Amino acid sequence: MRCLYGFCLLCIICFAFATNDVLSQSKREQLIISDSLWEYITQSAGHKKMFGYTEDEMRGYAPDEFVMRTVWTLFRNAKTIPRFSGTVSKNFLDNYKDAASLIRSGYGLTDISAARFLPMAPAQSWGVSWLKDSVPIEKTWAEIVKKADIKKGQSSVFSSYPPHVQKCIIRCLIGIIESKEWIEKSFPSADFFKYSGLNAQSSLEEWYAFAAAPWADDRMGQLATLKSGTFTALRAIDRKYLAFGSALLSTHIQNAITEFRSADSAKPYTSVKGMSVITSLGEIRILGTSSDTVTTSALLTIDFGGNDIYKGRQAVTKPFIEPISVLIDINGDDIYLCDTSLSLGCGLFGTAMLFDIKGNDKYRVKESGIGCGWYGTGALIDMDGNDIYITDKMWGQGAAHIGLGLLADWNGNDEYTCAEQSQGMGSTLGAGILVDAEGNDRYIARDDGNLTPIYLNQSVSMSQGCGFGRRADLGDGHSLAGGFGVLTDGAGDDYYSAPVWSQGCGYWWGVGICEDRKGNDTWRSGKYSIGSAAHFAIGCKVDAEGNDTYAVGYKEAVNQYLGHARDGSIGISIDGEGDDIYYMKNNCGGSSDLGSLALLWDATGNDTYTGEYTAANKTDGWSDTPPLGSASRYTPFYTFRDDIQSYGLFIDTGGNDKYEINSTENSIPWSVKPANNVQWLFARTPRERGFGIDMEMKK
Repeated sequence: MRCLYGFCLLCIICFAFATNDVLSQSKREQLIISDSLWEYITQSAGHKKMFGYTEDEMRGYAPDEFVMRTVWTLFRNAKTIPRFSGTVSKNFLDNYKDAASLIRSGYGLTDISAARFLPMAPAQSWGVSWLKDSVPIEKTWAEIVKKADIKKGQSSVFSSYPPHVQKCIIRCLIGIIESKEWIEKSFPSADFFKYSGLNAQSSLEEWYAFAAAPWADDRMGQLATLKSGTFTALRAIDRKYLAFGSALLSTHIQNAITEFRSADSAKPYTSVKGMSVITSLGEIRILGTSSDTVTTSALLTIDFGGNDIYKGRQAVTKPFIEPISVLIDINGDDIYLCDTSLSLGCGLFGTAMLFDIKGNDKYRVKESGIGCGWYGTGALIDMDGNDIYITDKMWGQGAAHIGLGLLADWNGNDEYTCAEQSQGMGSTLGAGILVDAEGNDRYIARDDGNLTPIYLNQSVSMSQGCGFGRRADLGDGHSLAGGFGVLTDGAGDDYYSAPVWSQGCGYWWGVGICEDRKGNDTWRSGKYSIGSAAHFAIGCKVDAEGNDTYAVGYKEAVNQYLGHARDGSIGISIDGEGDDIYYMKNNCGGSSDLGSLALLWDATGNDTYTGEYTAANKTDGWSDTPPLGSASRYTPFYTFRDDIQSYGLFIDTGGNDKYEINSTENSIPWSVKPANNVQWLFARTPRERGFGIDMEMKK
């Protein structure tokens, strides 16, 4: 081993921002590589241009009209991606108790700016122009009765409720009335009836089949659908109105819950009777303080206590009939057992929300639920308790196609399980968000969820912060750019497990972000994971603090993870503070492939890098690509690809580190064997280069 000539002084002068003293402040925003360090690395690696791609370069790849401006911007300078990821994560964690803010920010990722500075109505105000602030409860209820066309005598039990219970119900209905016209305006019914061949009387299953056709229909295993109108419908939705209406609804609902909880803590109710009212808007269902079993959905359901069981479809919209559905459970250890699709906060051509205020709850849905948007907004907010979330198949726990899917859990030791395409998955024109503020949590995409021969019969997860696009060049040709998938965890010792495509991954013009702020975490994954991307996409994973382990003891780990990118993509994996242990194989740890940019950076801590490099007697330029700062090699394509530079970077900027990479080769593949306080080069061609550096920060 040798020290870096002249580098210790440079560390002291230029890079003091990244010392242990600063990182111990628990500030994620400090995880930024300085311009000076970037300049040194790119010069040493022989990188002749900005660490990113111009829009002209990216347009050489598969064109797609649905690539969002927010995605184009990130490609321009890969240095900005960790900063962007940190801002997104911080925003969600700072505002996890504000559902409207989460919705606004989620739509903001998809290039929709609406409902900014939408005010929360003060306690003395109803928050609408058609009700004066001075109007008392009984007169306000009379106005609601008139607007909702509630028949006389149906709601007589309402007058027996305590005032704060009455106000909670009224505020929720005001929110529904206020937001309904905006959400309806999002979907021009005549256009959607024309494109789909359906109408307002068509079943939920028929509308679901139409919406999901591009991602569900296939021909001999490849994506293909003859429901061509579904592609036209993508252009017909007004996502701006949808974002505004959804934020407006959540503002009123959250205000109702906040006010109720404050009043109830001062003067709690002892019992509440049930009430069911059929209105022109839909059914209003009030459940009392006993334990109930609920089997049907409604416009508005509020349960005021008891250990309840919810079955079937709950908190799901009815396209072009009831575009809103809200379920609020105030208290109790509840079971949401929905062995069907479309439930538990699923917005299908509308907005659906489920709020569970208190209790240790269990949520289960077959597919498309637990915070799922299909041409709509679907949200599930759990405010307290140790909870279990299960999606048997796909499209749950913060998943969206054309719209927003949101799952926010405030606290508790929670467990999330899915098969695939869940836990923060954003597809075309969508943002899928999973936010967990604190607790020792487990995120599991099952090993048997989506077994795929091309990936050695491992499960293709597309979960845990995945931006996922529809690749149809092998199918009907109607490829659709991916959206934003975000998973962010605030604190706790967490466990992440997913076999293939996961944990901050991007696919086909999608952007995946996975951020864990604090705790000793375990990461178990396979190909295209922990900050990886392929096919003109972006993946970013950041673990800010804690002693973490990556793929340690996972014998099934193959390659292409921990900062890997392929085919015009950018893959970034960052670990901040802590003594971490890594296990790697070929094409890992800052390894680029086929005109891509890849980075693995560990900022501080005494880290151990273990693994193995096996060329398997192949020198084809791909199989013989080692971990720790490398790039694959290809013969000339005689296309635009020959002008795209490919760089893989590995950086460790602090700590006394160990490198135990076993090799079956007699000679090492790098210019210098990776070790503490050493830099090495892996140069194949002028446009395909890898670089690694281990440097000891000085205070």
